[in-house]
Amino acid sequence: MSKYSSRDWENATREEDHQTDLGDLWIVPYADFMTVLMIFFLLMFAFAYNSKQDKSFQKIVADIQAEMGGEVNKDLIEKMVEQDKNDQIVSKFDDMIEKLHLKNFITVNSAADHIKVVFANPILFDVGQFELKKESKELMHEMAQIILKQTDNEIIVEGHTDNLPIHGGKFKSNWELSIARAMEVVNYFVKNEGLDPRRFAAAGYGEFRPVLSNDTEENRSQNRRIEIDILTARKQAAQ
Repeated sequence: MSKYSSRDWENATREEDHQTDLGDLWIVPYADFMTVLMIFFLLMFAFAYNSKQDKSFQKIVADIQAEMGGEVNKDLIEKMVEQDKNDQIVSKFDDMIEKLHLKNFITVNSAADHIKVVFANPILFDVGQFELKKESKELMHEMAQIILKQTDNEIIVEGHTDNLPIHGGKFKSNWELSIARAMEVVNYFVKNEGLDPRRFAAAGYGEFRPVLSNDTEENRSQNRRIEIDILTARKQAAQ
């Protein structure tokens, strides 16, 4: 007579099945690890090839495909290459701001479709004026060098003002003043720095897109600003 009862045999069978199921679970983390490893190498390839400035995106993808022995996700590689390029541009702007000690007057933000550089008052213009201040020329020259050497993307220059009405003078409204300031910046880049005029557009928004309420002079000084938007390749393709 067996020393094991039917209940003991059933429990032993269940335990064996449970152990077998647990043993198969190694496949899940292994697959996750292989996926992460593949993405890591794709990133390494993208960054390596992107450092070669004479290669287009299509050539980068073709080289990566040859190295990997098959097709890769072109959209993913494009995003990685573009993000790396944008990070390099932002880093150059940050270095410029630190060099010129203008951290309190200039901010740089990077998004999926553009890099935005914001110049707050009074770094470029005196109140109510549209001519670039003489002391701002070094800053504009430094910025032009970054735009020239780091990117050939399209650029939109936006002028913004506070809500204090204009009395007399050359301009009838803040709207006109904001457009004139945007055009002054564009003209400097084109005429003084020799940048391609086909890359630029100018826009003026007057007091209608404030970043802060206009209830204090400090807030108004932040609203009086120039924004330079460097469009990404993906944003340009979508237009």
